[in-house]
Amino acid sequence: MGFVFLHAFRTFRTIHCVGTVYPPALEEVMSRQLRYIIYTFSLFLCLAVVCIGKNANVQQELSGSRENAIVKAVEYASPAVVNISTTRIQEYTVNPFFQDLWSPFFDMPFQIPQKRELHGLGSGIIISGDGYILTNQHVIEGADFVEVILFDGKEFEALVVGLDRSSDLAVLKIEPSSQLLEIQFGDSSDLMIGEWAIAIGHPFASAVGNPKPTVTIGVISATNRTLKTENRLYRHLIQTDASINPGNSGGALVNLHGQLIGVNTAIYSTSGGSQGIGFAIPANVAQKVVSRIIEDGAIVPPVIGLNVQNLTQDLAEAVNLLETTGVLVSQVSNGSVAALSGIKRGDVITKINNQTVMDQDEYRSITRLISKNEEITFQIFRAGIQQQIKITIKELQRNYEIDGWELEVRQQNREDLNHYGHRGVIVFKIKKESELARKGLRKGDLIYKVGNIIIDSLEDFKQIVVRLRRNQRFSLFFERDREEWAIRNLVIQ
Repeated sequence: MGFVFLHAFRTFRTIHCVGTVYPPALEEVMSRQLRYIIYTFSLFLCLAVVCIGKNANVQQELSGSRENAIVKAVEYASPAVVNISTTRIQEYTVNPFFQDLWSPFFDMPFQIPQKRELHGLGSGIIISGDGYILTNQHVIEGADFVEVILFDGKEFEALVVGLDRSSDLAVLKIEPSSQLLEIQFGDSSDLMIGEWAIAIGHPFASAVGNPKPTVTIGVISATNRTLKTENRLYRHLIQTDASINPGNSGGALVNLHGQLIGVNTAIYSTSGGSQGIGFAIPANVAQKVVSRIIEDGAIVPPVIGLNVQNLTQDLAEAVNLLETTGVLVSQVSNGSVAALSGIKRGDVITKINNQTVMDQDEYRSITRLISKNEEITFQIFRAGIQQQIKITIKELQRNYEIDGWELEVRQQNREDLNHYGHRGVIVFKIKKESELARKGLRKGDLIYKVGNIIIDSLEDFKQIVVRLRRNQRFSLFFERDREEWAIRNLVIQ
């Protein structure tokens, strides 16, 4: 541009600034040259302005394209995802004499008790500004200390408010000095296969050394998945190919609005690392579990008054059903809400609140989350006819009387957490002449383990009791005045 301007100036000076007089024809030619040069120069300036403007627009568009929906969703949700560090104190004994040489062969009498710390890592989600945090139950299982590290690096010791082994969810509480940014719940029942999914968590947090979470993206690969692990059965899971690695458990799976649609929980892997198949607990399920845990400290199932069993092919044919989907009502308690609502022995329950009941486990997983005063709709099959029966839950099962044990236990509540060191069930009534009473169990004792199975709730205890066989020997572990006791070689007739 500078060259053109200089050329025009020199030409103008040559034509008009010297005293030479040209013939009229030549002057006309030189005038046309001057006009051409000025026109060319003006056109060049216009093109330069247009190019600069276009370049600015391109830069602006590129900058705008970087701040896409995924980036905005991450900015919105990330501050609500925390790092969780757990510590479990393990006790063991060491023989001080010839330990390395002789201990594999002899049971030495001199044993020195030792303690060691076992550390674990996971993620959590802030669900309320005053410090309630959602995570997986397996993240904090057996932990003696739980520490939470926020997005800004602040550290807090956390109290375990309650946990639910069946759903693999737990709620923690910290005491922040100011309101925290909480996650917003989305609707996990409205997911579309193929829509974007963003996993936010703290995989390998100890190696990374940064309080900021890690973000991976993928899509919703499937919904309503069932996954069986070594000690747990998961139902209705969300499947995603967003990378989930060790330490992601308890983290958030969010949509493009930054809303929580799932709690990252498990991976399917042959190597121990992410292979593109991750699973999350639906946010709608988590929301129900959270509200119940905050209220009661655990999931307290409703009193419905039904016993059900799986529907076999023979039973299905006996009631004229073509499929074995559903559960058969084997017993209805007199005076229960189920009996008063009209459910009868021999009915087949196929749906509850429009959710298909595949089997007995499905029935339990649906009904256990029903709240007091909630109305539920049973779809039943009776005498070849489908019909609906509505039931309103009047009470929750906080006590459990065990046939043959001469014992009644109750659910541990939030206030009990201040008086006991363990979670479990509290002895509410016990007959003085019973075997358990003779062996030392008293009212007010807290039963926290049966055999090698830890008890977190009344529901856990009921399942253990049902599985115990007659004349099976087992040990009962309980707490009294913060001290641990055990009754061994128990046999229930």
